[in-house]
Order: sequence, then C-alpha cells, then structure tokens
Amino acid sequence: MPRTTRRSVKQRLQYIQVIQDLQEEIKLLQISNEKLNGEGLNGLSYTELALLESMLKEGFRIVEEQTDKAHHELKVKQIVYCDVMGKEWLEEKDKEDLAYQSLMARRRTAMRNKARELRLSPQNIPQEYTYNHEELMATIECLKIDKERLRLLNQRMIGKELDGMSYSELLVFSCAIQGGMLKAEEEKKKKKKKKKKKRARLVLGGI
Repeated sequence: MPRTTRRSVKQRLQYIQVIQDLQEEIKLLQISNEKLNGEGLNGLSYTELALLESMLKEGFRIVEEQTDKAHHELKVKQIVYCDVMGKEWLEEKDKEDLAYQSLMARRRTAMRNKARELRLSPQNIPQEYTYNHEELMATIECLKIDKERLRLLNQRMIGKELDGMSYSELLVFSCAIQGGMLKAEEEKKKKKKKKKKKRARLVLGGI
C-alpha cells in the first residue's frame, strides 16, 4: 500500500466520490437504454409508454430519412469505386460492413443484458476501492468513456447525433429503434386491455 498522508486520503475520497457519481449516472443511462430498446417496460404507466413510443417513432422517422440519404450517397460512391476496384470487391465490402454493424448490435444487446443482470442482482458485498491513485484515475476515465457511449446510443435511438454514421450503421439502428417501438406499443396495448378489464369488473360489481 502506498504511503498515506492527509492530502492523499482526501484525494482518494474525492476520486471515490467521482467514481460513485459516474456509476450512478451510468446506471440511469442503462435504464433509459433498456427502455428505448423495449426492455423493462412493466413499471411504466400508459402515459409513459405513449411518450416513449412517440419518441421512438420520431427517432425512427429521422433515422429512416438519414438512411435514405446515406444510401443515395453510398450509391454515388459505389459508381466510382466499382470502376476502380470492381463489382465483386464492392459487394464484399458492403457485406463486411453490414456484418460488422450487426455484430456490434448483438454486442450492445449482450452488454445491456449483462448490465441489467448485475444491477438487479443483490449487492451484499460493498465495493472495495484501491489505494493506488493512478488506478482510481484510470477507473474514472473508463467510466467516462462508458457514460459517453451510453449517452450517444440513447441520443441516436431518438434520432439525434447521427452525423458520421454509415449506411449499414443507420440500417441496423433503424431496426433496433423499430424493435423498441413495437415493444412499447405492445406493452401499451396490454395496459389498455388490463384497464378495460378492471373497469368492466367495477361496473359488474356495482350492478
């Protein structure tokens, strides 16, 4: 253990506080990301589900517009590349890009499921923190990167910050948004049906 002074103890506590704050922010972003992907919707009210569905619909519309635009730009580039590199090379490149983006989507799903599992599992053992300041700072940087990754994912799910995304990336995102939208709509229908049944029971009980 490194030699401790009053100053180093105070600095360590400050680092730990930053880590805990970032972990809490990441937790909230994870919950938002789950909901945008149509997961963990049971606790939402009908109004909240309608708002979520509306946000996703708007996001889907914007992403679809960007996808069409990116597709047009891709076709223009393909004409140039096809003359230089050949049709087979171009088709192979497109397949690789789409396969890569699909892989990234599956990894995002796996990470989301793992984060949800960890968050919902009982935390009986308190987290321990190192006394090495460099390691604490490295942890902070990693958490900042994770936080930004989640923030960007959530923004893109509602059709924001799409600049720089390729056609394949937009295509995969549009599928994810549509999936979340359909799940929100399905959950909304369940709530409506449940409300109607409850109302019917009250009416019958009053007769």
